[in-house]
Amino acid sequence: MPRIPTLPRVKLPTRPLEPLRGIIRKGRERVEGASSDIHSIAEDIRGNIPDTTSTIQETEKAPEIEPQSRTASITPTVSDKDTLLYQLNHLVAVLSQLEIHLSEGCKIMGVPCDCCGKHALQANTFAMETISIAARMDKETLIYQDIASWTPYIEEIDSPEKVNSGDYDETYRKESGTASKFRKKVQSMIVELKGDEDCPSCEEMRETISSFIEKRKREGGGEV
Repeated sequence: MPRIPTLPRVKLPTRPLEPLRGIIRKGRERVEGASSDIHSIAEDIRGNIPDTTSTIQETEKAPEIEPQSRTASITPTVSDKDTLLYQLNHLVAVLSQLEIHLSEGCKIMGVPCDCCGKHALQANTFAMETISIAARMDKETLIYQDIASWTPYIEEIDSPEKVNSGDYDETYRKESGTASKFRKKVQSMIVELKGDEDCPSCEEMRETISSFIEKRKREGGGEV
């Protein structure tokens, strides 16, 4: 058999990790040195920043606003007089319309309409509402009761069948006169309520409305 050569013995270092430890030690020393330098630089920078805490003036505190009391606010109200005037003006307007449509036989260009019944209902509503308002002021209420009692009859005779029949033509013209009397009465009550010094143009306004209505009646063939 051939002879196997023997390998030379390799002498291992007695402390193989010592070089590695040396490298780690040197690295650690460099890191600690750099940390010390950074800390020193930070201290220098901090020392160069001026202290401004003593120069900053305290911001003046805004005055506190007391919350308003709910009872302090004043709720606007409408006087009985203004309320009554409001009602009377609307009542005059709707009675004027009713007067015109009745004089025209409750027709628009010869075609039956529901205008008379509609305005009669509106007049009834305003009249009923006005009774209690006028009573609070110790004013006359009979006129409003009369209007409220009269308007249902107008609603009753305003139907296409009755308008087309021609049997109520004279009745419509007559009731137009009734509406006119109510309107003029309410207008005079407006003048009285406002007073001449508060409404210098009321008389002129009343005459203008009357002239307009009479003109519409003539154009529609109604009686003046």
